[in-house]
Amino acid sequence: MAVQQKKAQSPANLKWYETLELVSMALYIISVAIHWRLGIWALALLILVAIVKMVTSHKVGNPILTKASRICLLSMVLYFLVYFISIHYSSSPLGGITASGKKIPLLVLPLFFLLSDLSYIRRKNVFTMGLLLALVLTIRFCIMMAQAVLNYVSGTPFAQVIHFHFDPMHYNYLALYILTAIIILSFEAIRHWDSPRWRIWRWTLVVDIMMLIEYILMVCSRSGLLTLLMIAAATTGYLILLKKYRPAIIVPIAFILFLGLNYITMPRLFSRAQDTIEEMEAGEDGDVRQDIWECAWELVDDHQTIGYGNDGYWMELYRQYVKHDLQNCYKKDKLNIHNQYLETFVATGAVGLIVLLFMVGLPALLSVTRRNWNPIMVLFTLAYALWIFFEEAFSRQMGLLFICWWYGFFLTFGHYYLPTKD
Repeated sequence: MAVQQKKAQSPANLKWYETLELVSMALYIISVAIHWRLGIWALALLILVAIVKMVTSHKVGNPILTKASRICLLSMVLYFLVYFISIHYSSSPLGGITASGKKIPLLVLPLFFLLSDLSYIRRKNVFTMGLLLALVLTIRFCIMMAQAVLNYVSGTPFAQVIHFHFDPMHYNYLALYILTAIIILSFEAIRHWDSPRWRIWRWTLVVDIMMLIEYILMVCSRSGLLTLLMIAAATTGYLILLKKYRPAIIVPIAFILFLGLNYITMPRLFSRAQDTIEEMEAGEDGDVRQDIWECAWELVDDHQTIGYGNDGYWMELYRQYVKHDLQNCYKKDKLNIHNQYLETFVATGAVGLIVLLFMVGLPALLSVTRRNWNPIMVLFTLAYALWIFFEEAFSRQMGLLFICWWYGFFLTFGHYYLPTKD
């Protein structure tokens, strides 16, 4: 009621800025899902609009954030500062400055959610923004699937229409986007599960979830598939917690049947995962990531406390490759450690790793308490916490722009995804 009275007293120009900010938020979500470079421009627009709104309204601060949410957002700012300070002892200060510039979303997006008054945003706005991500990815999937079918019909081998051939976006980062959309759609379906008047909408969401699962399978992302299995298990547990026993039985059975159908009809989709399992059983290092991680761990032994500094370990890592004669790692793209926890340990030492674990773990721990109950934040945190074990997400704009946004979004609006009785 107080928020409604406050809205009624808002000047016309403030309402205009609020609408523009809302549109900028939607544009940002759409842009990042299309291409991260568009996301940078959309972020600049969003921050500009937010600053003008704050200056015009003389209101700074987001009153709908809980104390716990503010601490979580500030932990992200602290993580950025740890990397920024590490430039001081980096062997490549100029490279460290450039790398810190890439990490700007770690600073500006948490500050946006902390400082911009978002109390005017309603429940329907929150759902619309979440569904926009799913809509963009669904449209993208339909386009890519149509192109893949045409290529296959024209004689292109099946192996050349899947994996990185299926979509030009990096398959692991794309999988993270899809997984987040699946989480949003799942919570939206659960929210209306017991309402007869939402039956058609619920089935529409289920069909879309199946399409997005197929999307992950088509790009053959092993980390995406592993995280998807975790999401399915966690969703089942959440349904049991809500005492929705019927869907708790249906969901895992339907999920297994869907994966099984894909395996029977298109076993090639699971070949990368099968190869990895067979190599692990045989004790072989088939994945270059294992060689990279072993070399990175050797670097950690020499600089455990504060690390090598932001962007200061590349040459040392290359020397490790030469030392172990890892010729398949000599390329520049292999200097990416492909593990955010390990990259943070190497770059900023135990100090940075503790801050990262605090930033990742705190939202999940706080969001399971009765006072801050926020299950969608818990599931999103678990998903990206597992996913960044295989990617250096906070070293690439493609990961930063996405994770930092939904981290702040779910902390701020996650309570809207709780089940309703409508």
